[in-house]
Amino acid sequence: MTASSSDVLWACVEEGFHVGSRGGDFLGYVDRQASGEFRAFDARSEQLGDFATLAEATAAVAARAERLDLDGMLAGDDMQGTVS
Repeated sequence: MTASSSDVLWACVEEGFHVGSRGGDFLGYVDRQASGEFRAFDARSEQLGDFATLAEATAAVAARAERLDLDGMLAGDDMQGTVS
């Protein structure tokens, strides 16, 4: 079961810099550029793109996190099947 983007908690940790989490898991961040655009990054700091609004950028981060969650990449599931 995946959580919706409404379950994402966004914190403004510095002017123009927002960090997203869900259930304690880091999802990614949004950094406002000098141009005024909002640059979105996923949990691995991979750039998702530049967006005109903060809402568009945070939605992109939440959507990527949901895709990664579906693929079993969040919350340590990417270690599944490895020998300790």
